Amino acid sequence: MFLSIQQSLRVKPLPYWHGLIMCCMACLALLSSPLTWALDSDRKQPLEITADSAELNEGEGFSIYSGNVIITQGTMKIEASTITLTFNDNGIQTMLAKEGPYEGLAYMRQQSEPTETGKDELMEAWGKSIDYQVENEFLTLIGKAKLIQRGNQFSGNKILFDVPKDNVKATGGEDKRVKMIFLPNSN
Repeated sequence: MFLSIQQSLRVKPLPYWHGLIMCCMACLALLSSPLTWALDSDRKQPLEITADSAELNEGEGFSIYSGNVIITQGTMKIEASTITLTFNDNGIQTMLAKEGPYEGLAYMRQQSEPTETGKDELMEAWGKSIDYQVENEFLTLIGKAKLIQRGNQFSGNKILFDVPKDNVKATGGEDKRVKMIFLPNSN
């Protein structure tokens, strides 16, 4: 079944409640697969998506949000021009954010669980595209990519972040090198 909320109001005279039910189903799919580095309390918070338009294709398992898209859930926030979610019966599989309000870059931030010292950490990411693979918890930033984690900064053309392994790999572009800034240990 294919539904374009924006088009359904203009082309196909579907009842208002039909589109509302479909949007609610997409939100339930999102809630069942929160980002795994999120605070436990974030997972229990409501998910809010705002956009200029939304499209849900339940049969093919994807939804697309376009135009000043903002997704929030607890301390998590994602901002982009377009966000595409793929999902199946188990919930969200991938989240792809493209371009956005920060010099054309998509943006993502997430508060993590406190460290051994009890300090909360904020992870921030920017890129022309931000691709998050939910099942294996893998984040790919492409195009003017930047990742800040525990105060350390990584920038390059492409950044790969394996969340469970806490492993970051960065590559430069044709005319740019990778840049990393590490904070000194405060011990």
